[in-house]
Amino acid sequence: MPPISRLGYNQSPTVMPGIPPIHRCRALRPLAGLVMCLAVGLPSLPAAAQSLLGQPSAQTGPRVNSKAAQAAEYQKCMTLARRRPQDGFEMAIGWRSLGGGDAADHCAAVALIELEQFGEAAKRLERLAQISIEEPPVKAGLYDQAGQAWLLEGRPEDATRAFTSAIALMPGDPDLLVDRAQAWAARGDYDAADTDLSAALNLSPSRADAYALRASARRFLDRAVDALADANTALELDPANPEALLERGILRRLKGDDAGARADWMKILNAMPDSAAAGPARQNIENMDVRPDGAPPRR
Repeated sequence: MPPISRLGYNQSPTVMPGIPPIHRCRALRPLAGLVMCLAVGLPSLPAAAQSLLGQPSAQTGPRVNSKAAQAAEYQKCMTLARRRPQDGFEMAIGWRSLGGGDAADHCAAVALIELEQFGEAAKRLERLAQISIEEPPVKAGLYDQAGQAWLLEGRPEDATRAFTSAIALMPGDPDLLVDRAQAWAARGDYDAADTDLSAALNLSPSRADAYALRASARRFLDRAVDALADANTALELDPANPEALLERGILRRLKGDDAGARADWMKILNAMPDSAAAGPARQNIENMDVRPDGAPPRR
């Protein structure tokens, strides 16, 4: 089963079996839209993100440019990190030596993610969060990105630690709880995943993605009735949610409703053939057709 990713990469480890990557291009705290949501362009920098700009590190001396110039340099560095990460990394290192500070360090970490050096990127992001003098939302965003990088590296224990640090700073943020739930699931702790997802839904009850994820967690907890209810709720909130359709198809197939499973999976293939859920849906249909009595759905 393709993995769940919050960053939009295809290399992440299996996190919540049964659901493929959810490419939710959400704001990564005050670092919103800077580079992680790779499918969209770079928006203007929000005020909180600009607080990283021109923040000199202890080693680089005073700020050498105006805040507007620093903001332009940050956006240029982030764009380069996304498109040509090796060049972006080199730019970030050079900029840091000229006083780029935290913003340059963040750009370097993003370039490392693009270069698939996820572990090193995660270490840098955590270190930046630890030494940052910014407000809690900024620090939480850095810890959150570190956690996602740890998941991409296949180290869910480290991801859990980073997400927990973020939640300690922003305890009412449902996105952070959803992210940590995926780390728990990667560790096989579906009870903890269910707890975090339930807390996230208490804070944000209209989250179709969280219902789809909780459906998967509850399936692995052998709570099939509750899992199906969650999948149905996700589809009531978002009828075209491919992850929820994939999960409901799996649940239907497991209880012997092959026609219902096929309908859900075919809807993915017909309406969302390029979605991450399409591959597992296609494979499940092929398995059902070749071995209708014996092949379990792909998880």
